[in-house]
Order: sequence, then C-alpha cells, then structure tokens
Amino acid sequence: MTAAAFTLFLAAPAWCGDVPAPEEAVEKARALVRQGHQSDAEAYLAELVREEDGPHAGNAIVLLEAARLATTSEDCRTYAARAIDSTRNDAVQEAAHMLRGDSYFAESLYVSASQEYEQAARRSSERGPGLADLKRARSILAAGDAGAAVEAYRTIADWGATPGEMTPVAEVGLAQALLAAGRATEAAEQFERTARVYQETEVRVRALAGAAESHEAAGADTAAVAALERLLADYPDSYEAVLARERLRAYSLSDSTFLYGEAPDTTAAQDGPPESPEQ
Repeated sequence: MTAAAFTLFLAAPAWCGDVPAPEEAVEKARALVRQGHQSDAEAYLAELVREEDGPHAGNAIVLLEAARLATTSEDCRTYAARAIDSTRNDAVQEAAHMLRGDSYFAESLYVSASQEYEQAARRSSERGPGLADLKRARSILAAGDAGAAVEAYRTIADWGATPGEMTPVAEVGLAQALLAAGRATEAAEQFERTARVYQETEVRVRALAGAAESHEAAGADTAAVAALERLLADYPDSYEAVLARERLRAYSLSDSTFLYGEAPDTTAAQDGPPESPEQ
C-alpha cells in the first residue's frame, strides 16, 4: 500500500461507504459503549451526522443518540438542537429537550434548564405531569424563584395521578419550596403530612429531616426535636440520622434542661464558691 493510499485509508469514515440504517447506527454505537469504547462510539456517530457530508446529518434518531453519547455539554446541546429541528416527532423532541435541560442543569444554568424542561413537558404524551414537569420545578427552585417553584410543585402534587414515585417527590419538593419562600410553618405542615402518608424510606426520612428544619425555622423547637427523635428512632443508620444527632446535641447544649430525660445536677454545695476548673 502506498503512503498516499494509506493516508486515504486512515481518513476514510467508519462506515466506509456502506451507510448503515439509522437503527443500525444507533445499535452499533450502543454496542461500542457496552464494550467500553465510549469515545469510539461518539466518533462513529459524529462522522455519520457531520453537517457537511454526514449521511445521517438530518436524521433525528441518530442525532439524538449522538447527543446522548456526547462528552461535552456543547456537543450534547448542539446535536439535540439539530434533532429538534429535524423532526416533528413529539417523542424525539421531548427527549432532545430533556437532554438539553439536563445539560444546562449540570452546569448550574437553571433558568435555561427550566425552559428546556417546559418545552419537553409540552411534547409529552403523558396524561398529567411527568418527569419533565418535576425537573422544571426543581430547576425553578434552584434558580432562586421559590414562589414560582411552590406553584410548579403544587401543580404536580395536586394532580394525584402522576406515575411511580412522582407524587411523593413532588410533595417533598413543595415543602422545600415553601421553606425557601420563608413560609416555614406551612413547610413544616407539608413535611409532616408527607412523612405520615408515605412510608418509603427515602421519602419519609427526607420529610422528617425537612420537618425538623422547618419547625426550627418557625421557632417551634419542641416540634423540631420531636421530628429529629422520630428520624433517629426509625432510621438510625441513615445519613440524615448523623445530622440529627448533631442537631440534637446542639439543642441539649443550648438548653438548661437536657434532652433524653436528663436534668442538671443541683446537689452541689451552695455554701461556698465553686471550685476552679483544673488548669
């Protein structure tokens, strides 16, 4: 093989003239990923969707897979945007907007993320609120608009027919948004209600921890301690329990009457000055 021919061989695209069907291209890329060749899969799809001469430059399915496998946020968003422009298929457009939203959220660009999730929700075939709505509410809260987040989470929570774990997650999100909005008493009530209704460990432990925080913010220390003690009793090995122990210790140090039923020692002699501590 001559040097010129060898150079041409190296420059040849991965598909080597035999253009795979979109589904075949996607499956080959996924197979490469399963084999541990993520960069090869990305490069393979990049050639197929190259704007200048890629055989699948206008195929939304291949563009969407290229967006999923992209290792940079910029490439992910670019491929997803091209997929959106290349099809009227709502399912593909929904997935592409979700990818763009996730990419923005990962970079803490929460307003842009919420806008993408809103677009995804509009294209959803779900009967009621879905994952895109939940992610939109989370993005709004992360962006600092607690009031709008309350309404977004309340819409999901009040629907009552969201699939899977959507409703309890929305209930916790609503309570968090209320707390962020400075409505601590309402937040505490929402957290307490969530802890009563949902017995799933992850949901309930977050609800109890949130209830304690909200009660404390509302100045209801007794209720805060009760929530912390319930959390410790029911989930002693959870991460939240570690924080609960620290918070209860802080309460005990700041209160003249100790928690856990202990009382300060009053038996010391009162007829002389207290002993000086050891040096």
